[in-house]
Amino acid sequence: MDGNKLQKLQLKNEILERNLEHLKINLSDIKFATYNFSEKCAIVSLGDCILYKAEFDHFDKENHLDVEAKNKGRQKTVLIKRAAYGHYTYEEFLTEVEMLLSAKHRNIITLLGFCVEGPEMILVTDNVINGNFGFYLGDVNLMRILTWERRLKICIDVAHALNYLHHKMEDQKVIIICAMTSYSIGLDENWGAKIVGFGQSIFLPPNQTKSLCSKEIKNFCYLDPEYKLTGKFKRESNVYSFGVILFEILCGRIATDPIYLEESEEGLVAVARRSFNTGTLEEMIDPILKGETGENSFLLNRGPNKDSMETFIKIAYQCVTETQDQRPTMEVVVQTLEKALLYQKNNKDNPKISLEDIKQATQNFHNNNCIGGGGFGRVYKVNLQDGDGFKTVVAKRLDTRLGQGEQQFLTELQILLEYKHENIIGLVGYCDEKNEKVIVYEYASRGSLDMYLSDTSLTWVKRLNICIDVASALDFLHGGVGKQAKVIHRDIKTANILLDHDWKAKLADYGLSLISPLIQKLDYVIDKACGTQGYLDPLYQKSGFLTMESDIYSFGIVLFEILCGRSTFEIQNLKGHYLPDFIKNYFEEGKHDEVVFEQIREHIEPNSLTTFQDIAYQCLHHEIEKRPTARKVLAHLKKALEFQNMASTMTTSLPYKSHLKTD
Repeated sequence: MDGNKLQKLQLKNEILERNLEHLKINLSDIKFATYNFSEKCAIVSLGDCILYKAEFDHFDKENHLDVEAKNKGRQKTVLIKRAAYGHYTYEEFLTEVEMLLSAKHRNIITLLGFCVEGPEMILVTDNVINGNFGFYLGDVNLMRILTWERRLKICIDVAHALNYLHHKMEDQKVIIICAMTSYSIGLDENWGAKIVGFGQSIFLPPNQTKSLCSKEIKNFCYLDPEYKLTGKFKRESNVYSFGVILFEILCGRIATDPIYLEESEEGLVAVARRSFNTGTLEEMIDPILKGETGENSFLLNRGPNKDSMETFIKIAYQCVTETQDQRPTMEVVVQTLEKALLYQKNNKDNPKISLEDIKQATQNFHNNNCIGGGGFGRVYKVNLQDGDGFKTVVAKRLDTRLGQGEQQFLTELQILLEYKHENIIGLVGYCDEKNEKVIVYEYASRGSLDMYLSDTSLTWVKRLNICIDVASALDFLHGGVGKQAKVIHRDIKTANILLDHDWKAKLADYGLSLISPLIQKLDYVIDKACGTQGYLDPLYQKSGFLTMESDIYSFGIVLFEILCGRSTFEIQNLKGHYLPDFIKNYFEEGKHDEVVFEQIREHIEPNSLTTFQDIAYQCLHHEIEKRPTARKVLAHLKKALEFQNMASTMTTSLPYKSHLKTD
């Protein structure tokens, strides 16, 4: 070993010794947990290591051994990776420890501890209880468990992890997995996928796009052809390996299956590329996925639908192109796979609508049919055929030149597909053809709320009901309500609140929204604040730190607009500052009543007004911790309506005299 390499190794060893004392586990404890590395605990031998499953003392949230839990007999199932003698160097072991400590992502295995005693080098990680994905390939019974939707989710999980390793780690670190195979993917109890194999990985040096891998890589059928020529790994090398895995998932067989090796020494990928180019790839698809009719076509309820399959195959083929500059980034791969999943979740209630039908209905997007627009593009009112008649709907045509790209389209489509609520605008269908992205949703005959702020026909009771509708939608989105994710709308404003014929309010426009897993803390750092000026949470706008409370602030603006009968922009023009400052000045001077829209002021019951104003004012609090939840806002708005209805009931025979001050 040369002097420079030895110095780096010594430094790395010193860092581990100094900072990771809490992760050290005694060899005696590991032997006890595995019955002295008994065969009954062994899962598999992978050449350079042997994997064991064992019950270990419980770990706390910081992955420290929990002494109290240990004393109570609580244990955790863990995965133990024991390096095979002569196949795994101490330098490689330290590198893997360093990588697992650097890579913090929900789709990457978590390091719980390690052991270095004598010749033993052992890693202890969280367990992937459903095993490695590679073991499923080729086994008909096991593959039957993996439905097309489940396979797509596995692919998306791994793609997210690779995108993180390539582009989103702290300090601009980049990790390349030199030996990425289907055995590098573990499946947890919920069939979530985690990358587990870092033994032959490397850190890409800062400001470099490629690096030499010193260890011989034997996974020939997964290897980037350009690596075979240069011996250097790049991000695109991982993309290629992942593309091979995508074809394994599609075909249900390992890349090195003899059936493929008989045709080419490159295995599955060469056969798949050739079949793609000749139009015969469908013959290679896992028969388990295909529910066939007499016409030999895919059925939505038994396998991939056509759009989902075509989207998946296209991105898989792009990943395994022989030249690196033709391969997509992992960010593009993630977006495309999520699109394939959305298409799979598509059903008869939300069909894909052809571009031809939309063009015909809009008269090729003629201006006469346009009813509005914004930063996303333009909106058209159209009549689409519905059985023997026609149905009036709205077609939202996204314009990528105005900033609405693939991700915004997919986000809005996903929310409208998965989050059904009476106060969320309903999805009718969508179109994604020839660079045209159109979302078709139900028609709200009265248009948007911003047009009615100063309308005297919009009574206080109607205004309260509209506020309650929007609060109900926000409570649903923020709570997840049985879903796997919460939603931050990020652009709450009166223009995005639509009203149907009976003044029922529906929240719309989810292109800027953010979806977060329920298990993840709902805090985000966004590079640039998104939304509409005048409604933006000042804390979010200043720091780029987005939370659900940012929605609450924006909703507070809407509540005061409804109360004042003016938009925040009108107040800005009249008073020289936006609505929050206008409200604050009046409240500090004790002139709460004077902010109320004059035409409805005398009809408002005082308790109703006070309840409404108190909760609306809390929404605008400069400290996010003191802003109410959507559920609390909803409860107070309902209370305000109750006060108003009680007063109306008591005074049905006499005109109501307000206690409010009037000019």
